[in-house]
Amino acid sequence: MTYPPQPGNPSGPPVGPSAGNFGYHPVRAVQVCSWHPDRVTALSCTRCGRPSCPECLQPASVGFHCRACQAESKQNQVVPKTVAGSILGQQPLITYVLIAVNVLVFVITMIQAGGESRLPTSEWLSGGWLVPGLAANGDYWQYITSGFLHLSLIHVALNMLSLYFLGIALERMVGRGRFLAIYVLALLGGSVAVMYLSAEYSATAGASGAIFGLMGALVVTFRRLKFNLRPLAGILVLNIGITVFNNTTISWQGHLGGLLVGAAVGAVMVYLPAKDRTRNQVLACAGIFAVIVLLILIRAAQLS
Repeated sequence: MTYPPQPGNPSGPPVGPSAGNFGYHPVRAVQVCSWHPDRVTALSCTRCGRPSCPECLQPASVGFHCRACQAESKQNQVVPKTVAGSILGQQPLITYVLIAVNVLVFVITMIQAGGESRLPTSEWLSGGWLVPGLAANGDYWQYITSGFLHLSLIHVALNMLSLYFLGIALERMVGRGRFLAIYVLALLGGSVAVMYLSAEYSATAGASGAIFGLMGALVVTFRRLKFNLRPLAGILVLNIGITVFNNTTISWQGHLGGLLVGAAVGAVMVYLPAKDRTRNQVLACAGIFAVIVLLILIRAAQLS
């Protein structure tokens, strides 16, 4: 087939609106999602340019990011930490649990005894409070159980009020696991002091030793953070004063032991360097626990 000569195209086919330039455009490849090859998409990641379907894109500060960029951003995200190395912003769950356990144990002892005035007749109280002579001869549970038993309603109420205010503050600063370690080791520290400094067949009960431990740890933490110590100093002096001037009914031995151990464990939590901090904290707490057990065994041998 031949065509008559055309202006500007003497030998080719006619060029005009009906033909246009369609036959000379490059063919574009079909773009599919990088994670769903069966989905055609015209979208792509703002950050890396990977083709992505709407399901695989999430809004970002600039444009939209694909799944790969989202995962990379999460890995590189800095998680806020407390001074002790735990995740910042945790609710003080352990404090609430400890308060609930103490209150529940007190209610059970009251039911067993048939009233507050008859509390010493409760099996839990008479078998669980710390008597050095009995603990040294086989009643080892008393080192722990004595910290969850109380001798009156006012006793448990004051201790739980102190635990609420001190516990919430400290747990938010150091985290749940570290807070629990401070509490338990301080409780045991108070029991050790009672073993060495109290009469062989005197009975001691209450969470005061552990609470004094929280107070000691808070003082150390406040000092580490360069906070004003005056509010804590006032509370500490008041409690020490009550302990000293009312030592006929209050176990100053348990308070002293709990305070010293709590301060020591608190220092471990907030002063160790960030590198390998969690591992070193675990090792240090294990060492303190080992010393406590050794002191208990030595005293038990002396009283046996």
